[in-house]
Order: sequence, then C-alpha cells, then structure tokens
Amino acid sequence: MFALATLAALFVGLASAAQNIKVGADRSLNLSAPANQVFSYIIRQEGATYIAPHFVDLDIPAGATLQISALDGSQTVKYNGKQSDFYAEYVRGSEAVVSYFPPPTGITTDDINTESVAFTVDRYASGFPTPDSNIEAICGADNTQAITCVKTSDPTKYQKAQAVARLLIGGNSLCTGWLFGSEGHLITNNHCIGNAATAKNVQFEFAAECATCSDPNNTKQLACPGVTVATSAQFIYTSQTLDFTLVKLNLKSGVSLSKYGYLQARESGPVLSEPIYIPQHPGGKPTRLATVLDSGKVGTVESLSIASCQADEIGYTLDTENGASGSPVLSTKDNAVVALHNCGGCLNGAIKINKVVSQLKSLSFLPANAVTGSRVKSEITKSEVVENDIVESKTDNCASCFYPGAEACLTDFTKEDCESFATKYGTVWRGD
Repeated sequence: MFALATLAALFVGLASAAQNIKVGADRSLNLSAPANQVFSYIIRQEGATYIAPHFVDLDIPAGATLQISALDGSQTVKYNGKQSDFYAEYVRGSEAVVSYFPPPTGITTDDINTESVAFTVDRYASGFPTPDSNIEAICGADNTQAITCVKTSDPTKYQKAQAVARLLIGGNSLCTGWLFGSEGHLITNNHCIGNAATAKNVQFEFAAECATCSDPNNTKQLACPGVTVATSAQFIYTSQTLDFTLVKLNLKSGVSLSKYGYLQARESGPVLSEPIYIPQHPGGKPTRLATVLDSGKVGTVESLSIASCQADEIGYTLDTENGASGSPVLSTKDNAVVALHNCGGCLNGAIKINKVVSQLKSLSFLPANAVTGSRVKSEITKSEVVENDIVESKTDNCASCFYPGAEACLTDFTKEDCESFATKYGTVWRGD
C-alpha cells in the first residue's frame, strides 16, 4: 500500500486533470418548420454567453435559406442543403434568432411537399459565464498577453499564432488546436477530441483576436470572433497514452487555410533549457501568448521528464489556463513545435512532440510538411538539471525501482511492486 501511495503522489491529479473546459450546457427545445412557410423563432437564455442550436436534421430545398443570427444582426450564419446531428455555429449573447425562408415559389406552388419539414431542433447549447476550475495553471501572476500586442514587436510569433485555432466542442466545451503540416490537418489533445463522433461536432475558429492590444475583450471568453473554417473534421488517429488526436478539417465551401499558415514539429524533440512560447486560447479567450515568467525572464523547458497528466512530459512555468489544452509549445530558437500542451500544475506539462511524430510516422499518418529539419543542442551542463524533490532523484546509482517518468528512484518499492507498475508506468527494477 505504501508503494501505491508513493506512485500516486507522483501522479497527483492524473485522473481528473485530463479534461477539457466545460463552458456551457444543453437545454431541451422542440422546434421544426414546414419547408414551404416562412418561420422565425427567438431562443432566449438569460445570462448565456452564447447560443448554439442543435439540429437533428436539416433538409433545405433549393432556393431556400435557414439562418441563425444575433438579435441585433451583428452575426449571421446561413445554411442550406442536407445535414444531420450538428450544432449550428454559436451566436454570442443570450439570444439567437432561427429564421427560415422558403424558395420564392415555395408558398404559391406545389413544387414543395406541404408536409415536408425543413429542419428539426431538439436542443440548444448555452454558455455560462464562469468556467470550471482551472487544470492548466497560471503560475504566479498571469503574464500572458493578447497576441495583437506583439503584432509589430514580434511578427514571427504573431505569424505562427495564426495557425492556432479556438475549438468549441459539442456545443459546450473549449480547447485549442493548431494546423499541423500543409494538408489541412489539425492536432489537439485526446481529452479534447477523443473519437470520430466528437470530431463531427467541433467549430474550428481561426484568427480569433481583438483589433487592439488595449481592447477589454482580450480577456473575455469567446470574444473577438474569428473565422469558423469548419464545423466538423475527419477523424484520423488518437492516442490516450500520448494525449493527442489528429483530424483533417472538413472545410466550409470557399474557405482557404493559406492565410493562416501551418506549424511544423521538430522531429528531434525538445531540448532542456531552450526558450519557448505558447500561443493559446486560455479560457476560450482571444489568442494569447505566453512567453515570459513573473521574473521577466523568458520561459524555458525546465525539465525533460516530469510526471504530469502523462508520464515523461516536459515541464515549464509559462502560464496557461483551462481551454489551452492542445496548444503548441514552440521553441524561440527555430519556431518549431517541440511539445503539445496538455496539463497544469506549475510545472505545467506537455507531451514531447517527437513521440507524436514517431507514432504518426509508424502508422503512415504524418501529414505532408509536418516536420522541420532543425536540431537544437542543449546549452546547459548536467549540474544545472532541476531534480525531482518528491522522492530520491539520484538515479545513476538507483538500486531499487527506477521510474523514468519522474527520473526518480522509488526506494520504498519492492521488486514485486516495481514489476506490477511496469506495464502502465514503465518502472524498472534495478536491485539484485
């Protein structure tokens, strides 16, 4: 039992930490409209931050239009054709208007079956203003800044951040993702999109940033809307162990991703003490950039192996919040992605991108131009490595159970304890 408690301490929060940020809830609504009649209905939910109707099915005749709009006309999304089981693009605020306009001849001719139904709504998602408690973590003061603030002072970081998307998943949860390679693929965490069914109902929003650095909306959830380029994606692959999912966006008609660019991974992975930065959508806010610490120093890879939401993650104290899950961790040296952010705790944690690349390569799923050829060497000496202080960290001479995920020697483990955890955690018995 003592051995189990020790290992549990290393993985504190593991079971509950792998969650996306819940920002809304579904509410029942029974709504439908004949295909040959004009229809309008206002969905109201007091205090809601957004409204997103869920359609059981949609069968809009040629020449007809269904639109979801804000009451003040500030936002309008139009639909036609056939679809089923999807959330409409969210409308900001506590009210949304569902309007249907039949073809010009729809009311006066028999071209449309008078019994046909244009659409059926069974529920709607509405956002509540206060998100769940943070899992990703602000370490000390919040030193992130709106991406707009660096548009002229650091154009490279600004340009790289254009490939980062705000994800509204299933109408009521938020994460971050980013374009991986040149073929329209996007990567995020497994705990954000874990299966094909979830991938069918995700709004992928790029360029969600405010116009100025001083705009108060820079710190508000779902503020400063960007461009929703897709509302579903083709599910390619996921890994719970490495907490990543790869999808390919089902782009809306006429949409091009070229202006957003794409990110590339460094195949050799992260390097200890290299400077890093994280473009992200913490709390579903407009794009923010984490690059400096409370001390004013640039954030770095502080550990190459911590026990975070998964074993053997990199660690850093750059600020994040819930909703930042799935963000890219980039090296300032070559602007390549070195890790995939997925966990908080100060040290915050991220999956090493070389592990992701290796797995996708082995399955022939690696997108075109997803990898850069750069390599970065460590500039520190062995004596500068930060040691784990939970258990004994002098592992060179470990004569009991060695746990690679925390570079720790678990001296209280018996051989039997060590071997029982080997499959799940990679522990290795080094005793006699």
